[in-house]
Amino acid sequence: MAIVKMSSFSLFTFDSDRDRLLHELQKFGSVHFTDLKADETLSEEGLETLEVPADLVVIDEEIQSVKYALDLLKQYDQRESGIKAMIKGKDSFTFQELEDKVAEFDYDPIISKFRALTGKIDHLSQEEMKLKALTEELRPWKKLDYEVKSLRDFTFSEVFTGTVPKKLMEKLKSDLEPLKETHFEVLSEGKDEAYILGITSSTEREEFNEILRNNSYTSLSIPTEGTPTSEMEKIRVELSRMKSEKAEVKSEIKSMANHLPQFEEVYEYLLNKKLRFAAESNFLKTENVNVISGYVPTEKAVQFRKAVEGAQDNAFYLEIEDAVDTDKEVPILLKNGSFSETFESLTTMYALPTYNSVDPTPYLAPFYFAFFGMMVADLAYGIILLAITGVALKFFNLDKGTKLFVKFLFYLSFSVIAWGLIYGSFFGDLITLPSLIAPMEQYTELLVISIIFGGIHLFYALAIKAYLSFREGKPLDALFDVGFWYMALMGAIGFLAAGFVPVPDVVQPISMWVMIIGMVGIVLTGGRENKSVGGKLAGGFYSLYGISGYIGDFVSYSRLMALGLSGGFIAVAMNMIMNMLFDMGPIGILPGIIIFVFGQLFNLFLSALSAYVHTSRLTYVEFFGKFYEGGGKAFKLFRNKSKYINVE
Repeated sequence: MAIVKMSSFSLFTFDSDRDRLLHELQKFGSVHFTDLKADETLSEEGLETLEVPADLVVIDEEIQSVKYALDLLKQYDQRESGIKAMIKGKDSFTFQELEDKVAEFDYDPIISKFRALTGKIDHLSQEEMKLKALTEELRPWKKLDYEVKSLRDFTFSEVFTGTVPKKLMEKLKSDLEPLKETHFEVLSEGKDEAYILGITSSTEREEFNEILRNNSYTSLSIPTEGTPTSEMEKIRVELSRMKSEKAEVKSEIKSMANHLPQFEEVYEYLLNKKLRFAAESNFLKTENVNVISGYVPTEKAVQFRKAVEGAQDNAFYLEIEDAVDTDKEVPILLKNGSFSETFESLTTMYALPTYNSVDPTPYLAPFYFAFFGMMVADLAYGIILLAITGVALKFFNLDKGTKLFVKFLFYLSFSVIAWGLIYGSFFGDLITLPSLIAPMEQYTELLVISIIFGGIHLFYALAIKAYLSFREGKPLDALFDVGFWYMALMGAIGFLAAGFVPVPDVVQPISMWVMIIGMVGIVLTGGRENKSVGGKLAGGFYSLYGISGYIGDFVSYSRLMALGLSGGFIAVAMNMIMNMLFDMGPIGILPGIIIFVFGQLFNLFLSALSAYVHTSRLTYVEFFGKFYEGGGKAFKLFRNKSKYINVE
């Protein structure tokens, strides 16, 4: 499989048909619009850009209103969650079914009611805050048994209420001792201040006031007419009433939580509707005609034409032709088989290929499959991974992206199982199994195997580069950029190996001459793009210097051995800890089981994560670095990416 074949289209349609056309094209979905504003030649011919429609502002406001309702109802969502929700999955609709469902739901009155109810809750919350603040103001005075208003009616006396720093209390009491017609009382104490009540006669008023001022007195008004205690009780009753009222309002909102799925559908529909309006910014127009261009998959070109024809009442002009291979603006869609498709995320994470390039996904997939398993390499871990992903694929209704990732792990579990059998590993050494390689004893042989796998991986990448050169009609480039490197590298490997491995005497000299021919070829052709002879030779020697990079590449594949060993050692360590606890007798059995289960599961997680990261690194740096450049633009479906439902 490969990059999806694309067709470009140019469409002239009357402005009056634009809304219906976009509606039909969105139902079709597989259309990618070209931004015509970037084409200066069209602007020079008098074509104008379409103004941002006023409806776009209106629909943005509508989306915010629906999102407000969603956020509110999510607090009362009583639908199944967790495993049950994953089994059920998202509801799926065609675009027409979604439109029909949204048309039947009159959601504006419900949103208005929500705003009224939440407004009431906000008002009650503000009143609660005020009353609680008032309670805190009254709390220091609750020992005052008199009605506050009565303290204000004295004719021959004056009442003082306020605070004095606690550190000055002794001084204040001492200063007040000479006063005979003054009553002073501490009602409560805070962290740093004391709340006081003072009553003095008119004759001692000035003196009492002066003493208070000298002791940093701050006057405070008691915010009630009655006693502080009775006022606090009234507030408590009122807060209780407000709490009940808020609960009733929230209960009323909760009773409408059954509308949440409908609001999710409306939200998805409105986002798609907004996308229709936003697409208009890509078009140009004359007074009455819109000019539209873009791309559709060639296999869907007939369906695209029917969608256009079905949306037109008036005349229109539509031209569809195969996209030009060298056009870098052609958007990219990848299409692979069931196995390779699960590895597409690795390609898109790095970079999409250009239209005239090659999709590397089917080429990287078998190596990624093998390398991942070699790094995890445990039969039990593979069985666990297979069981979890198999159950998820069988019983869970997963969305496309999640399903692809689960399938990705499902396929990789077979590689883990295979390598676990090769290594004879089952939770490390928990069960003794026959093995083809004992990694803890034969680590040298395992390192050699890892390097050999690396060589195959690198030479395969170079072979793809040669294939691309042949496909572009440049066979000499294949010889210069791949053939000579094959000779140099394989000759060097043969020459060095002959010094360690028993081989016929003729192998070493032949390998040496093959290596020399390859190196000379690299020097003579590596700088062929330069104009001067000196520049060509300098470029050639620089290209030959790249052989040092290949040495680093080969060493990188030692991680295939290292990660497999590290995971195995950790698994064995968990078994040792478990056995040590078991040796303690009954008291150690439960802790031993817990450590074994959680330790092995954690090791599985770490091993899988490390294998994912390091196999990706081998793919991106060592493999892609030899032939793949990327640079393609993703095909943008004329559909919004769904969050709550699946729109087909």
